[in-house]
Parts: sequence; structure tokens; C-alpha cells
Amino acid sequence: MLVSFDVENWTCFRDRQQFSMEATGRTPDELAFDTNVNRYPRLNRVSAIYGPNGSGKSRFVDALAFARRLVLESAQGAQAGDSIDTRPFLFDIETRTEPCRFDFVFIEDGVAYEYGFAVDSKRIRGEWLRVRQPGGRWRRWLIREYHPHTKAFSWVFGGSFRGARSTWQEATRDNALFVSTAVQLNSASLRPIVNWFRNLAIVGPGGVSPDFTSISLQEEPEFQTRLVQFLKQADILVSEIRVQEQEIDADEIRPYLPARILENIGDLEGATIRIPEFGLPVKGHDDLAYLELDEQSDGTQRVYSFSGPWLDVVDRSRVVFVDELDRSLHPHLVQFLIRFINRPRAASRNRAQLVATVHDTLPLEDALDRTQVWFTEKGLDQAATLTPLSSYRPRKNESLRRGYLSGRYGAIPNVAEFEAIE
Repeated sequence: MLVSFDVENWTCFRDRQQFSMEATGRTPDELAFDTNVNRYPRLNRVSAIYGPNGSGKSRFVDALAFARRLVLESAQGAQAGDSIDTRPFLFDIETRTEPCRFDFVFIEDGVAYEYGFAVDSKRIRGEWLRVRQPGGRWRRWLIREYHPHTKAFSWVFGGSFRGARSTWQEATRDNALFVSTAVQLNSASLRPIVNWFRNLAIVGPGGVSPDFTSISLQEEPEFQTRLVQFLKQADILVSEIRVQEQEIDADEIRPYLPARILENIGDLEGATIRIPEFGLPVKGHDDLAYLELDEQSDGTQRVYSFSGPWLDVVDRSRVVFVDELDRSLHPHLVQFLIRFINRPRAASRNRAQLVATVHDTLPLEDALDRTQVWFTEKGLDQAATLTPLSSYRPRKNESLRRGYLSGRYGAIPNVAEFEAIE
């Protein structure tokens, strides 16, 4: 469960920006869930981020993806001395050499974690961790800080943090996170942190591959019924879906591949691709006619690709970030995907969360609550801000869609009146 995510000095986010999934007293019960953690009793199921093009929506998702990658790969995917692909705010001389900072608050298996780190292109500049066990109080487990004047780290471990601390500390490279290193060396107490990041799903604007859905169809016979039901609810009428496997002809595709892939063309020998086929009823006959997925519309292809991950997110109560959820989708399909997570039937058991960047304003009418909406906006200094709709104090019966499009909350493009360009 995600409670909050803060980012500072990352691409367009010069100043610290705070994003929270905490529900307020005004959030309807069905749009939030209880955490059973006193400090964070209720969390939103969905948050949507609106804003004009270039205002920082995608950069916010990028920040999360970068932090996730560093947690999962810094201990094993790099060597000592390797640079780190940080991207500080460039339009201020002071921030160019300052570290990027990321802070998370999340709940895993009933335990609350406050974890964060600061990083520049050469090393981890700081790392910190506080933990609250069920029924307990917050306990500091780690403070790691780099001191430029001595070119050395200082380490402070809390007394309640157990394990081979000195061994893990010595094994941690300058460009690796301590948490990642310790888990690589079998730290049981820190493993839930890495597991939370591993289960965090991030979907870019290109969407997801249909393979996840297709593999689920092949491996789980009962998934067929759920998938067809999901698609029918999205107004995609299909009676059956089957997956055919076709062997790749390496010689046929070789002329279309770049040189760097051709070097490994041998890896394609004997490989297959999965081709989903939609079975549709034939008038006057009991048989079905089948169309391949690429014969369907872009929107149908995108919904099919989303369907497997969407059901998985709900089944496993995962957190998913989606950039440009509404790309190639009809507004009603966007509403359907949001509502599927925001208003689950098994509300008491389901704790899935969705954070999506969107342009489509229809969900503001009835798919989202005013406590679930955020805006990004960029100033003349190129610095972006992230602001909750609640800070504008919209009236109880105010049309959020009309208010947003009229510019009441900002975060819309300032498009000039049309003039002929000579």
C-alpha cells in the first residue's frame, strides 16, 4: 500500500513535491480502504494527475521508475565507480550539482516504512529508514550520510535493527543502496522493502505488452471466463479468446532489424510469438469466426493488453502507476478502468491502488472524487509543481470538469487565439 511519495530535484521538479494517497474525512467510504495502521487509517484507491503537456506528469512517473530501479538493481546491476543516471533540475545553477531526493511511505504486511535516499551521478548521498511494527512506535533503523569534506560516509543503526549490520555496511558500494545490498546478502528484516518495490507496477505511455494477458490465458484455464467477462464489461463483445503460437522466421525479419539485434539473431532460432485470436459469433451458425488481435482497433488492443495486468493488480492488491492511461481509449473505457479499481465489488478485501496521468476530463464527472485529483503545472522558471485539487477548496456541488476546463484550478495549456502564420 502506497501512502506517499515525495520527489525533489528531479528533472522539472526543483523543489520538494509531496504526493499522498491518504484519504480525507470527505472521501467516500467505497473509494478508500482501511489499512489497520493507526497513523495512516485510510488510503485512496485511485489518484489521477492532470496537467498540460510538458507540465511534469510523465517526469513524475519517471521519478518513481528511477527510484524503483535503483532499489532493485543497484546492488547487482552495477560495478564500483559506475555512474548513476540521475537527472537533476538544470535551470538553476545551484541544483545542477545537488542530489536528487526520493522519499516513500508505504505499508507492507501490516508494517509501515518511511524510506528514502538522495543520489547524485557518482554515489548515494544519503539513505534513511524508519519502521513501525503493528502496535508499536516508530523506530529509526538507518541513517547513512555522505560527507564531501571527508569523502566518507557516516552510519547510524537503530538498536532495534537486527542482522549482520557491519557485514552489510562493508559490502555496500558508494553507488549502491544499503537496503538493496543487505537483501542481496539475505537480510530478512529488509526484504519486505525490496518486495514492495518489486510488486510496484509502472506502465509507460506505450502501454503494456499483450503477452501478460496471453500467458495468463495459456497457464490458467479459469482465466478465460474472467477475461471474457472483463472485456464484455468494457463493451468488447467476444465469446472466446484463444492463443496460437507461431514460430519466428529469423530470415524473414532479419532485413528489418538493427545491427545491434542482428548480433544476437541466433537467440531467435526456435522462438515463438503468441497471437491472441478473438472468437466472434457467426449469424445463423453455431461456429465462431476468429480475428487476430492486430485486426482489432487500437483501443481494443490496448484494453486486451491492460486486462491481464488489471486483474492481477486487483487480485494481488498491487500498486500500479500508469502514464497516459487515456491514450487510444474512448473516454468511457477510461472511466471503466478507473472504476474497476476505484469501486471494487470485494471492497473489504481489495487494496489495489492506481495512480494515473490523464488528459480526459470525463472521469472528473463521476469516476473520481475531488480528494483523488492532482494537478501538475510548470512556471516560467521551468520548475514544476504538484498540487491536490483539495487545495482549491471546490464547492460541494461544483462541476470539477467545468472548473478544470475553465482554468479555475490552473494546470491547463495557455493556447493563444488562432492567427494565420505567414
